[in-house]
Amino acid sequence: MRNIWKRAVAGMLALAMCLSFAGCYDENKTWAARQGDDTMPIGGYIYYLYSAYSEAMQKVDTETQVLKAEIDGEDATQWIKDRAMSYLQSYYYIGDKFDEYGLELTQEDQDTISSTTDSFWAYYQSMFEDELGIAKSSFDQAYSQYNAKYQKVMKAMYDEGGELALADNELKDYFTDNYYSYEYFFVSLTTTNDDGESETLSADEQDALKEELQSYVDKINSGDMTLSEAADEYAADHDTDSTYYKPSAAKGDNITSELVTALDSVSEGKAAVASTSKALYVICKLSIDDAYTDEVEASDSRYISLLSDLKGEEFSDYVMEQAASVSDVEINTAAINSVSLSSMVDDSNKFGTVSETEDETEDGDSSSTGESTSSESSTSEESSASESSAEE
Repeated sequence: MRNIWKRAVAGMLALAMCLSFAGCYDENKTWAARQGDDTMPIGGYIYYLYSAYSEAMQKVDTETQVLKAEIDGEDATQWIKDRAMSYLQSYYYIGDKFDEYGLELTQEDQDTISSTTDSFWAYYQSMFEDELGIAKSSFDQAYSQYNAKYQKVMKAMYDEGGELALADNELKDYFTDNYYSYEYFFVSLTTTNDDGESETLSADEQDALKEELQSYVDKINSGDMTLSEAADEYAADHDTDSTYYKPSAAKGDNITSELVTALDSVSEGKAAVASTSKALYVICKLSIDDAYTDEVEASDSRYISLLSDLKGEEFSDYVMEQAASVSDVEINTAAINSVSLSSMVDDSNKFGTVSETEDETEDGDSSSTGESTSSESSTSEESSASESSAEE
């Protein structure tokens, strides 16, 4: 009994001695990095690490475990950790540039930040908070606040006088070369029978409908009627709701191909009938120059979205490169090393997501168009346009 007591006392003395030296607990593992008063919680780093892992999944095939793969010739685990560190450094690089350009977050910006965080948290709270240990405040800082500053810095750096300033009319030229401005209304090629079942119009009925819609096109092109008036008249004649889609601009890649073909067949101010598998459209091509003035120049968010579409990938690479040289950032290595990457992996995300078909496309073997659409650069307007024009 006496020996047990001695061992207990010795253990307590050892613990007391350890607590008295900074070397035993010289790192607070609640934070990942700091620069002055700007401290990134460890939860922010965990979010960056998980984001890097998710990015790695998109570079590994579906037959290979991500953590056993190689990415760009490097061990995947190390690639993921390096990527997460680059995200962390980018956070401070953007912060430095934000201050350098004298930028500010308005109350509207703060409201958007809060709204963004709340929206994501509604879907991801269980995974982020319960499974990964990411607090809402950490996510807000690492993602929502960073993203708001990132967009403002990007605009400042590409604006006149910025270190990446665009050439004269570069953004407008990109818009006019790649976007369409249009309005339309559509008529479904299906109807509901007496039993409540959906039926496709017969060939004769579709031909009759095309003739009717062509009559509206003729009136629009002769200046006797606007497209919105045509949509209202059609709705009234057929006792249905108008399907008029107000003027908007969208990138050609995001518009149904049949509508693009119709738009390419007419000059600005003219209309045409477009046919898809599920609907007929009366679509009118509008001035793309006016759209740039009314939509892009008049809306800061639209301007930033278009800039992101044009320069987003270039700017992302630039930020990552420049961030590596950020100074005065203290990295809490002990806290970062305590985060287990393997704990983020389970049977649902163990393997990569790249299919064999996608591999062939990347190699240029099976791609017919070579086109891709980045979700990062899509705007709410483009998404709306894309969804509506796909409503065939």
